[in-house]
Amino acid sequence: MPRATAAARTRGRLSRAGILAAALKLVDLDGLEALTMRRLAERLSVDPMSLYNHVDGKDALLDGLAEALWNEVEVPDEAVDWEQSLRAFTTSLRGLAHRHPHSFGLLMARGIFPARELQAIDGAIGALERAGLSREQGAEMIRTLFAYAVGYGMLELSAPPPAGATRMEQIVSLTRTLPQDAPIELIEVARLICDCDMDYQFKLGLDLIVSGLEARLP
Repeated sequence: MPRATAAARTRGRLSRAGILAAALKLVDLDGLEALTMRRLAERLSVDPMSLYNHVDGKDALLDGLAEALWNEVEVPDEAVDWEQSLRAFTTSLRGLAHRHPHSFGLLMARGIFPARELQAIDGAIGALERAGLSREQGAEMIRTLFAYAVGYGMLELSAPPPAGATRMEQIVSLTRTLPQDAPIELIEVARLICDCDMDYQFKLGLDLIVSGLEARLP
């Protein structure tokens, strides 16, 4: 009887949403490779088997993490104009890479369409419909914005700047990646490409996409 009562208490305080939130925190702290059902159960102070009442296993847990990421993406607001809506949507997508660098890749890797993802995309398409595009044309534009935001986030994660590095340290770090016999003009090319403010660069790219989109509006 005591064991049954304890099991009932465990079931009562566990939920799928709570499990996913704990899993996301675990991945944020220790990386995706650290996520196991046992480690997650330890974090929640429950028996590992109790997790299976809410998620079917590791694959279902990873699918759930993709859903949890989409839950943080801003759904375009019908009360604001199309440009504000799309900028917020795109910036929100890129922001996931900064908040959840270890799990950001799951956004596309799981091959699923969570309801929140569809709602966000539908809202973005709706913003363009209100601006005069057809749903098909709106979908074309959203695919472009989506690819830009997710691709930019992945780029930032693949080549993060040294934390707290001075400008001189960044230059030294850059030169170490170049061939020893690289001519000075190619070293300058490398500097020009790598020496940038990533926030400014993201905004510049988004400005260019939005300007091109605006030119296509009726």
